[in-house]
Amino acid sequence: MARRPRERRRSPMQLLGSVLLTLSAVAGAIAIVAVIVCAVAGMRPVVVISGSMEPTLPVGSLVFYRTVPAADARPGEIVTVPRQDGGTGLITHRVVSTTTTPAGTTLRLKGDANKTEDPLPYHVTSLGAYVGNVPVAGTVALAARTPLGIAAVGTYVAVMVGVIVFGRRREGPARSRTRGRRVAPAAE
Repeated sequence: MARRPRERRRSPMQLLGSVLLTLSAVAGAIAIVAVIVCAVAGMRPVVVISGSMEPTLPVGSLVFYRTVPAADARPGEIVTVPRQDGGTGLITHRVVSTTTTPAGTTLRLKGDANKTEDPLPYHVTSLGAYVGNVPVAGTVALAARTPLGIAAVGTYVAVMVGVIVFGRRREGPARSRTRGRRVAPAAE
């Protein structure tokens, strides 16, 4: 009866390397799928940076929207439009009312947490129709763009490379399963 070779215990570095590599692979796969789904479905992401739509859209959520004609907007729907107050960026609020003319559509919007409608109407020809959101993902996306976030990602990559390069045990062909003793080549 042939003896089964003993399973070798993995070092802490090998275990850490396996865990980090698995987490990286899962995160990478999720990111690739998300990008493909957004591209195929024509969706765009935007990060919620204020509490005006809480609790529906918590601060730090990543909201996905699809561009549609403004005439399709209906009261009660969540939409994303350019700011009308001279500021840059986008506003994601709920439609209160719409008025469509040949020149375009005028929307009155209100954040769920706000007591009153937005002070200015939004004159648009197209808008972002809300598709869904992922809580906290926007915070992560914004953090990854900061100098500290970039340093953290760089450090993670460096640790991964170190664990992969230095975490393996190297074995020569004559040392496998012999506890370090050299074995003479088998005669044929």
